[in-house]
Amino acid sequence: MALEELSPALSHALSALVLIALLAGLAFLLQSLSRPLFRGYESLRVDKPKKTELNPVSEGSENTVHKESDFPQNWWTGSDVFELERRAIFSKRWLYLAHRSRFTKPGDYHSFEVAGIPIFLVLGKDDIVRAFHNVCRHRAYTVTRKECGSSMILGCRYHGWSYNTKGQLIKAPHFDNVPGFDKSQNSLFSIHTTTDPAGFIFVNLDASPTLLPMQTTSLDYFATRHGIGRQSTWLGGQTVEGQFNWKIGLRLQKFIDHTELETEFPQPKYKALLLSLFNQPRMRSDETRIFPFTTFHTVHGGVLWYSLSFIPISESSTSVRIDLYSHKDMSSPAPSAAAERLFSRLTKRIQDLKAQFQSHSGTSTLPTYITSASDPADTDAQSEILEAVKSHAKLEKQLGTEVFPATRRPRTNARFEQAEQICKDLDCQDTWNSKSLAW
Repeated sequence: MALEELSPALSHALSALVLIALLAGLAFLLQSLSRPLFRGYESLRVDKPKKTELNPVSEGSENTVHKESDFPQNWWTGSDVFELERRAIFSKRWLYLAHRSRFTKPGDYHSFEVAGIPIFLVLGKDDIVRAFHNVCRHRAYTVTRKECGSSMILGCRYHGWSYNTKGQLIKAPHFDNVPGFDKSQNSLFSIHTTTDPAGFIFVNLDASPTLLPMQTTSLDYFATRHGIGRQSTWLGGQTVEGQFNWKIGLRLQKFIDHTELETEFPQPKYKALLLSLFNQPRMRSDETRIFPFTTFHTVHGGVLWYSLSFIPISESSTSVRIDLYSHKDMSSPAPSAAAERLFSRLTKRIQDLKAQFQSHSGTSTLPTYITSASDPADTDAQSEILEAVKSHAKLEKQLGTEVFPATRRPRTNARFEQAEQICKDLDCQDTWNSKSLAW
């Protein structure tokens, strides 16, 4: 009789224990989702480089950073500074250009101009993305003329030289009967290219046959934390050219409030309930910077991510490239519409930056959000550029000459001279019949 009276109480107690266990499990799952997939990756965090003080602050003075003590006055506008940056950074450092998901079939290509150097990426039949200088080996005319496209045969329209996706010369009109002419010696100039496990594609314009390996620890951690990989889906992109120095783009942290981008995406009700139940903050945007000109950002708890690159054209012109991705399939209308709103908002911000800087062109002052040095992350970015430039300038001083690592050695031999003469003859013919050899 006593046992029968205890059964209901025991049943209620067991139910309560099951409910508590379920809530505890949900709390543990929620906390796990907000951490990296592998705890070992915590050790991969990269500390921000400390700013190098060229003129140490004297004892007793205020600890104030003065740009004029570290940076030249024409840091944002000087052509001599930009030419040194071309040699010190863009000709020998690994540069992020695209993600693997932008290449869907063999022959897909994307063209870029980095500091006045035209290059392009192309996907081969072997599923490898390669990079080449976008100049024909015949007379240095452009091979790919569009920003993006798809073609298994890449041809120069001047004299009809054609190349495959591996950069090999496969057709050279008027050269078939030239004694000793070797097509294999006239391939496109290849560029060091690497695609990391997460699908990020980097190039290095250094003409040296071997290079030091690329260091992407912070990007590896970022990709792992947010589930970014080659399976990511490219949702859209746009290139906006602005009349401002590329280094100013690194100050966009002051111009774009990434937290307000979260308002484009309503929080799912079930996730909002769990966060409220266990007093957990909503997952906000995250970001990481890759030297020299690219930042990566996540929004909506990492469902969407985008790259923002400020690729220099000249000291006063920059190509701003925005690409928006999802690490999940977002084929449904609602997420796609939200992504489009986010993309439009980012594009507008870039246009606003362009207008803001142009309004100050021709004056001796720049907007305060550009010249202010209160952001430690930005100070580190500018200092890292400065250190790279100073290091290369020191090398050039020791050697007594300018050092341009991307320069290719010119060919000087009898066969090359013979080929050059044919080129001159063809150029002469083109003067009278410019359409005869054009594609």
